[in-house]
Amino acid sequence: MVSRGKGKSAVGKAAYISGEKIKNEYDNMVHDYRKKKEIVHKEILLPDNAPPKFKKRSVLWNAVEKSETRKNSQTARDIDAALPVELSKSEQIDLVRNFCNQCFVSSGMCVDFAIHDKNDGNPHVHILLTTRRVDENGFTTKDRSWNDRELLKVWRERWADWCNHKLYAVSDERIDHRSYAEQGIEKVPQLHLGTTACAIEKKGYRTDKGSRNRKIQLENTDAEIERLKFQISSLQNDRKGLVKEMLETVVGCPISEMLTFIDAKEIMEKIEAELLKQNIQHKIANAGEDKMKIFVNKQYQNEINRIWEQIVKENQTVKAPHSELDKPKKKPRSR
Repeated sequence: MVSRGKGKSAVGKAAYISGEKIKNEYDNMVHDYRKKKEIVHKEILLPDNAPPKFKKRSVLWNAVEKSETRKNSQTARDIDAALPVELSKSEQIDLVRNFCNQCFVSSGMCVDFAIHDKNDGNPHVHILLTTRRVDENGFTTKDRSWNDRELLKVWRERWADWCNHKLYAVSDERIDHRSYAEQGIEKVPQLHLGTTACAIEKKGYRTDKGSRNRKIQLENTDAEIERLKFQISSLQNDRKGLVKEMLETVVGCPISEMLTFIDAKEIMEKIEAELLKQNIQHKIANAGEDKMKIFVNKQYQNEINRIWEQIVKENQTVKAPHSELDKPKKKPRSR
């Protein structure tokens, strides 16, 4: 809320977001922000029953100031929102205009919005809203229903809807209006830096809020790494299970009843060729270093030996394939 009790004014805020020079007729203060160069678009939206003269910024917000008599009055409501960088400027403007018309103008509020972009990857919009009802003569009574926090949740949801509607055509990115907790995400939200702290950080200095955010970022990164490690471990276990099921299906027996033979590629290819001739179920796979591995049912061990003997007769230099499950023990060295 823009409150006089906090030393703020609707005129001052309007001058800031629009980059204009406006005099506040309530306290005669002049607010001059004409040096601001990041304003890429500004616009006033009015309900049908509002005076046309309210299209002029200085007239609108001085009328707001005039309608408030207390020194601690809340003169306006200020909303800031980040804009999707994936959207063009025209799409960003259309997004904000549609959102404001649906949520604010249709309810009777006057809206003054301005889009700021310093080309630093952080385009955003400032939306300034009136707090009183309006008719053809000007502002009337305060509408307290606009202060309902449940309404703020509705506005957040509508903002996400409009952003995602625009993003749908240009990007796979999506916005979720819910908090991390509501989404079921175990992640600590960062602190809002605010205009002052953000400006200090951009100049290369450190702020307390910025330092706390960096700590939160580090904690979230560590938590994400642990989550991914657990996910990878789960996937590896799933893969082992799938490999086991595949082998048992191809070989035709439980893994506990299989033998695994490893030898040079050319030898194993000859053995596989014989197994294929005899329709013996098996699975062959690379074992690295120009070697291959064959999985076969234990009941065919004698047949494997017979095939090997046949290959030996063809080439006396060939060594016998060995089973990973039945490797001969090395003799101990004599002392």
